[in-house]
Amino acid sequence: MRGTWQGRSKLPRLSLSTRVVLLVLGWLLVLGGVAGLFLPILQGGLMIFFGLALVSLASTRVHRFVRARFRGWPRGWRRFEKLRRRLHRRLGRGARD
Repeated sequence: MRGTWQGRSKLPRLSLSTRVVLLVLGWLLVLGGVAGLFLPILQGGLMIFFGLALVSLASTRVHRFVRARFRGWPRGWRRFEKLRRRLHRRLGRGARD
């Protein structure tokens, strides 16, 4: 069962500089989202969702972690993957290896 979803979400690798920027921005969004869970001004859940989407583009380990958390929520996983693919398409346009 493990190999069924791994092949579908395989995207071309992004450049190193792009991955570093994604990791930094993604983790900043995740930290801001955690703060947003306690502060009424920020939307914590959305910031964590978008932050994890960014980090999962740069890290397969985080992608697998998020996939395991969405196992009971297939509709949410499809939305997450759709966002991930859209971000990857936009970021991958400028990177020609």
